[in-house]
Amino acid sequence: MLQSTFDPLRRRLHIKYTGFWSPADADAALSDFQQALSGAGAAGRPFTLLDDLREWSPQSPKIVDGNAAFTRIFQQYPISRNAMIIPSALIRRQVARALDNDDAWRTFDTFDEADNWLAEVEKSWPLMS
Repeated sequence: MLQSTFDPLRRRLHIKYTGFWSPADADAALSDFQQALSGAGAAGRPFTLLDDLREWSPQSPKIVDGNAAFTRIFQQYPISRNAMIIPSALIRRQVARALDNDDAWRTFDTFDEADNWLAEVEKSWPLMS
């Protein structure tokens, strides 16, 4: 469903989405998403977000409509860039419905492309002391 890891040295939160979600799954994922962002943003410092949707299935219209809640949570945190790995055109369209026209996020087909875009920002941050 949703797994997250945070790299404090790069200040990167990596969230992996998997499977086809029921409404209960979506509610649990939303809670997990908020918790992951809270943990990553606990120090009050900006961080990057890598959303990995390579194993996420196309979702029902009800779940797609609920994706806007993820965007509202996203906006509460100091996320410098959000790279989304979405090789599926259908899933890319479903996700785009919930997003605004912000320069802080981009979609990519591969991990390497997403990683390089996030690294542009991450390499300029001072190391944590």
